[in-house]
Amino acid sequence: MEIKEGGTEAPTRHVIDWQNPDYTNASAIETELRRVFDICHGCRRCFNLCDSFPRLFDLIDNSESGEVESVSSADLGTVVDACTLCDMCFMTKCPYVPPHEFNLDFPHLMLRFRVAKADFHKNPFFDRQFAKTDRNGRLFGKVSGLANWGSKALAADCFQPSPAFIGTSSCRSIMQRRSPIGPRKTRPLWPAMPRRHRARRFFMRPVL
Repeated sequence: MEIKEGGTEAPTRHVIDWQNPDYTNASAIETELRRVFDICHGCRRCFNLCDSFPRLFDLIDNSESGEVESVSSADLGTVVDACTLCDMCFMTKCPYVPPHEFNLDFPHLMLRFRVAKADFHKNPFFDRQFAKTDRNGRLFGKVSGLANWGSKALAADCFQPSPAFIGTSSCRSIMQRRSPIGPRKTRPLWPAMPRRHRARRFFMRPVL
């Protein structure tokens, strides 16, 4: 089968091999990051997508040799942090996605890096706690007023509103809700008129 670069065929999405022991291997991940970043740096078709690509291009361009080999390992994570996992680069932009021989899947690589980072407990403490949404919802829902005040006071970005905690669950609020207007009043099908006039009124309507 001939592989056409930049073809219009749908990309092939491989299943994530997350059970493979090498999936979270730090050395294997860094090798794959440098391989993919080198390809992206030479292509630059995704320059107008998320902030990962401008960061990547500036990081390599401002390095000592202008190549990915001179970028420090600690700086590679800044590119991963900017990825929103929108999948636009894989689905619409990248000409090197499978079945191309380069086999480039940028979003899955960013996800792999984050999984390995979480496994090695390198995420900050507050990031790990904020990610436990089920526990936080049950805990802070009981003190929703105080929790909402604290989230606004400690917000990292004043221009991005934080989601509010609700003291009552949706199911309980629906069960407790009562209609403010009382029972509905049904209207009669016919107006209040003698029975003998109803048929005559119906058949004597003017034809428009």
